[in-house]
Amino acid sequence: MSKTGDVAIVGVSGLAGETLLNVLDEHEFAFGQIHLLDIEDRAGSRPMLRGQSQRVEVLERFDLSRVALVLFLDPDLATGWAAQAVAAGCLVLDACGAFRGDASVPLVVAEVNPQALEKVRAGGIVSCPDAQVVQTLVALQPLVAEAGLQSITIATYQSMSTVGGEEVEALALQTSRLLNGQPAEKGAFDKQAAFNLLPRIGELDEQGVSSAEQMLAEDVRRILQLPQLPVSATCVLVPTFFGSAQVMQLRTRDALTAKRAATLLRKAPGVKLLDRPSAGGYPTPVADATGTDQVWVGRLRQDSLDPVSISMWLVSDNLRKGVALNALAVADLLIKDHL
Repeated sequence: MSKTGDVAIVGVSGLAGETLLNVLDEHEFAFGQIHLLDIEDRAGSRPMLRGQSQRVEVLERFDLSRVALVLFLDPDLATGWAAQAVAAGCLVLDACGAFRGDASVPLVVAEVNPQALEKVRAGGIVSCPDAQVVQTLVALQPLVAEAGLQSITIATYQSMSTVGGEEVEALALQTSRLLNGQPAEKGAFDKQAAFNLLPRIGELDEQGVSSAEQMLAEDVRRILQLPQLPVSATCVLVPTFFGSAQVMQLRTRDALTAKRAATLLRKAPGVKLLDRPSAGGYPTPVADATGTDQVWVGRLRQDSLDPVSISMWLVSDNLRKGVALNALAVADLLIKDHL
């Protein structure tokens, strides 16, 4: 039996896995048979997929040579099992950033640099960047293509699910305790997170740059193929469960009016422009982006003193758009064009 188009999804027992299965139910992709895999301790559940319950098989007992592509959602499993998948002749899609720092592995956002997949052959590895990078670049790409780019300044406002399930649970517990007149337990955080803002995500380097900020800057430069691009990032954790917001200011090479930028963004794949100077005329992570497939853009404006400076507000569903949809879109391209 041919394995063309057959896919194994590894590490489905988490927030990203749950979201990815929902997206698979709602969209058509060029996949054949789909196998759900996880380590033995987490296997055996029966999530719904394509209208039917499907058992999560044990990774340790699965013959990877049965499939054409292995998609990893867990960085520990990607690190531990990617070599075996490559040895079995599979394409490997790292949807959790385990190989994002390897310069030999293409780092791909489906709407931005699909041409990077041309270097991939059977037994190769492709990586997807973090959801913040996806959000930034999906909105940035059409403007860069038109007017070039000199620099970017980004502030992210990230929900707990951008960090992990433990943080989501800790925020829920803190919120419940505070609303019931009890002191908040820090749990997964250094300080109280509920009803607060935490201006650091990850460890700091000698210059005071956090690991999240460094990763965002590095991956934006790499995907745009602008290794010397000045990127200043500040990543903040906010007390919401899902969704992600950014304020981005870019300085283009050529002058770009806000009106022209709006036209470009309306036509861009994966972007939804909501930019009206009226009540409710700008997008928010919860009310607009959650559960949708787009990066939403609003508050688009040009600096009155700097004709090459454009600012905007971006929101998206970090798990759906930033992880699941990008990973599945890249997998779809791999199966259609690179098997």
